[in-house]
Amino acid sequence: MSIATLECENAELKAANAALKGENAELKAENLKLQAEVKLMRTIFHSLSEGVVASNLEGGFFVANPTAQEIAGMSPVEGAPEEWSETYGTFEPDKTTLVPSTELPLYKAMQGEGTDNVKLVLRNQNRPEGVFISVSGRPLYDETGSLVGGVIAMRDITELEQIREQLKATVNELQTQNTLMDVVFNSISDGVIVANTEGEFLLFNPFAEEIVGIGAVEETPEEWTDVYGTFEPDKVTPIPGTELPLSKAIRGEITNNVEVFIRNQNRPEGVFISVSGRPLYDKTGDLIGGVIAFHDVSQLKKDQEQLEAVVSDLQTQNSLMDAVFHSISDGIIVANNQGKYVLFNETVKNIVGQDIEDVHISQASERFGLFHPESQEPYPTDELPLSLALRGKRADNIEILIRNSQLPEEMNVSISARPVYDEMGIVNGAVAAIYDVTTIRMTEKRLQIANDQLKVQTQLLQSIFNGISDGVVVTGETSNVIMANVSARRMLGVLPFLKSSDEWFKPDLYFYPDKVTPIPLEEHPLFQAIQGKSTNNVEMFIQNEEVSDGIYVRVSGSPLQDREGNWTGGVAVFHDMTDRIKTEEALAQAFAQGRLEVVDTILHNIGNAINSVSVGIDIIHHQLTHDKLTLRLSALAKVVEQHQDDFSDYVKNDPQGQQVLPFLLTLAHDFTVVKEQWTATVQRIKDRSGHIVDIIRAQNSYNLTSGTHKDISLTAAISGAVRILQDSIDKRQIRIDIDCGSVPQEIRIQESQFHQMLVNLIKNSIEAIDELAESREGDEVPRIRFRAYIDGDFLCLDITDSGIGIPAENINKIFSSGFTTKKQGTGLGLHSSANFVISSGGKIQALSEGKGKGTTIQIKFRGDAIYQNAYQEST
Repeated sequence: MSIATLECENAELKAANAALKGENAELKAENLKLQAEVKLMRTIFHSLSEGVVASNLEGGFFVANPTAQEIAGMSPVEGAPEEWSETYGTFEPDKTTLVPSTELPLYKAMQGEGTDNVKLVLRNQNRPEGVFISVSGRPLYDETGSLVGGVIAMRDITELEQIREQLKATVNELQTQNTLMDVVFNSISDGVIVANTEGEFLLFNPFAEEIVGIGAVEETPEEWTDVYGTFEPDKVTPIPGTELPLSKAIRGEITNNVEVFIRNQNRPEGVFISVSGRPLYDKTGDLIGGVIAFHDVSQLKKDQEQLEAVVSDLQTQNSLMDAVFHSISDGIIVANNQGKYVLFNETVKNIVGQDIEDVHISQASERFGLFHPESQEPYPTDELPLSLALRGKRADNIEILIRNSQLPEEMNVSISARPVYDEMGIVNGAVAAIYDVTTIRMTEKRLQIANDQLKVQTQLLQSIFNGISDGVVVTGETSNVIMANVSARRMLGVLPFLKSSDEWFKPDLYFYPDKVTPIPLEEHPLFQAIQGKSTNNVEMFIQNEEVSDGIYVRVSGSPLQDREGNWTGGVAVFHDMTDRIKTEEALAQAFAQGRLEVVDTILHNIGNAINSVSVGIDIIHHQLTHDKLTLRLSALAKVVEQHQDDFSDYVKNDPQGQQVLPFLLTLAHDFTVVKEQWTATVQRIKDRSGHIVDIIRAQNSYNLTSGTHKDISLTAAISGAVRILQDSIDKRQIRIDIDCGSVPQEIRIQESQFHQMLVNLIKNSIEAIDELAESREGDEVPRIRFRAYIDGDFLCLDITDSGIGIPAENINKIFSSGFTTKKQGTGLGLHSSANFVISSGGKIQALSEGKGKGTTIQIKFRGDAIYQNAYQEST
């Protein structure tokens, strides 16, 4: 290829490279834009007032904003979508019927089906009272239009449901009141005037004309003031015709007890009246006029002549009353003194499911299917409310069950009846009001079922509450104890609960962990919770008359709030950590003792390293003593010496001589292999010799207040410690697993001591594997696993082996100075390891399920001290 061609290709490569750089810059800019959009969307998402939850097709949640978790009372829980209803407690609005998981909006959205405003009830252990929600769901599709999951938006409508129930109760009460008012209206003899929407009088009863002094006129409402002489109660200020109660009524307005003074040519002395007005509507709900009722508050007299003057208008009045009668939502039924139904509205027909015309009261129970709600026995005719009223007795709220073939479902009604008297005071009929209470009774039954379930749940929660190992105390806003479980009384003693609230926070009960300094009142977590502040993991020491030895506890407090956001008390959780503190004190004591035994530790650690060096030297000695290559090389030299005069002819023509060159090549290859083996063995001996120097350097650091820290690779450190004992590991065919992928690559620590700790722990695991092999109880592949991970504020390192394990009685002793279960052991390996971890501000503990179950040594270093810099750089 020519130079010109190369230069041309080089120019094309440079141009392509420049284009790639441009595209890279565009991609970076687009990436920054997308990051900003994602950040904005995350902010918007977390600030939504509606709860939003999204999942993939397998039911895994990848979105659940804080509002959704607050409404549900819990965070998303991993599990099959078919179990969602049981997991989150999803019910129909009746709060009883569990909704199948496959009918949930999110499940349907995952199937590609959208839903709108589905009303559900969530009730679970965090929402025991239940919360009404409205949920809408939509499928999620990717850019190719493929279904990838579903999303729902929910909102809390509990308050709306409560308002609806209150409104319903109010409407029912008003309906009852309207029924009673209609009865009263039909029996009063006050003045009544009815006009249509144009102001034409349709009814002007005699009492109205008698009281007013002037009957119906043809003037417009604007002229009524001049015609009738209507004034304010001051008798001076005229009331405009358009402001009179009847004018307001025909406009659809209601007035109550408006006091009016009337003075005209027929009432020159004037009369005070009290007026109430109501609009009138036809069956379609259209406004057709208005009615006023008033009475003379200065004199109450009836004028029979004026009453007869309006007899001609009774037909119109009856028509209007019939419209009012049939517009009542309650069933109204009237029977004559013979027991025959003579008047009833449409509501009665709807209630009993059939026409009741020409039905006699004696046929009612059988024809309509009237039963006692409790006994389900047919209701006796002579005990029916109308029967009682026909005998002159009142009947109030008699409940009857109606069930017949014309009704789609049975119905519960409440019936009240009154006798109707003639002018002589003799009963000549009866009237009954029938109110449908089916929904109320169903609701009561559901409430009873819910109440029974709530009692069971309450008992269960109480059992769980008392079964919690942590102590839980709930107080009111005056620090009086409302609830306290058994663990709390065990930890704190019964005494604080029997004392007055003022003595709950006495300084002689609660101390800092030094067991001497009292905790001030304002720093007590429970006191702060009552003040509306939350606290977490406050360590203290509690000691009183009943808890004489005292206990160490970690306390977290949270305030209690009512629905209006007012502080109503506080709750505190007490976690007993006495055993842990005592263990740490024992380890600290072991650490103090270990500083006095530094010479023994050095000898022990150097002895381990020298043993490793000895193993390597033994390998080299064995290879030199049994070196077959040297013997083979000597044999070749003798053959060469014997044929040194005719070596060329010997190699070319003699059959044995012809094997010299292949033999020489094979020998050279074998020497190369042996050299590599020796080189590796010598390198391990060199490493172990360097390790001896590290041991001395590490132990010398005990005399310093703080050792030299440096950034090291955690994975490399573990691998280096494994290499020190590689011969022992290979000999036993132990599998080594190292998992450090979830922590920073580098940690800052005292390298030599950390290295020595790892060697000691690996050696201890190897010995445990040997002990299990000697017992012939283990049948699995021997294994040592290193796993590093982040747990809160700690970097954790678990070293797990498949060895003999640790009996329960020794689990808290193994880090003590001199403690060992081995015949040749000194107990200094684990002890010195514990000394290093504790001196570094960390924690160490042994975990084992018993003999033959292996052991995990768990080490925790505080993250801010060991990986802060590396973590900051990575983020």
